[in-house]
Amino acid sequence: MGLFATELEMPTSRRYVVAVDGPVVVGYGGIMWTLPEAHITNVAVDPIHHRRGIATAMMLSLAGAAIEVGVTEMTLEVRASNHGAQELYRRFGFAPGGIRPNYYSHIGEDALIMWAHDMDSEPYRERLDSIESAMAQRGGVAPDDAPRRIVP
Repeated sequence: MGLFATELEMPTSRRYVVAVDGPVVVGYGGIMWTLPEAHITNVAVDPIHHRRGIATAMMLSLAGAAIEVGVTEMTLEVRASNHGAQELYRRFGFAPGGIRPNYYSHIGEDALIMWAHDMDSEPYRERLDSIESAMAQRGGVAPDDAPRRIVP
């Protein structure tokens, strides 16, 4: 059985979301938790749909799900060269916490380990509310030609 199929069989400790544009999947994200910590396993958006708020919407959904089950800290790995993703994660309160050398061995690249703490705090809830408000002000998930649904 494939990795994702196995993950989907663990709904009490995993959550996946999918961004769709009609019948087409244009992004997906996943999280796993062992309370009180969680790990973002994936956030991926089809390159032709980048910079449209899709990853932000998925992160809002994943962070909300994590908080709902009692997560207080979250971690993830991101390519050291992926500055756009790092900026997204910083908006969600993630800060660098270390390096995993050659983590992405197929491309010979290190991973930056990032952590978000105190997710059960009022300031963190305000951070998420601010991100949601900013998305609403720009008209939802994205411009008119972008996907509008994030499906848990």
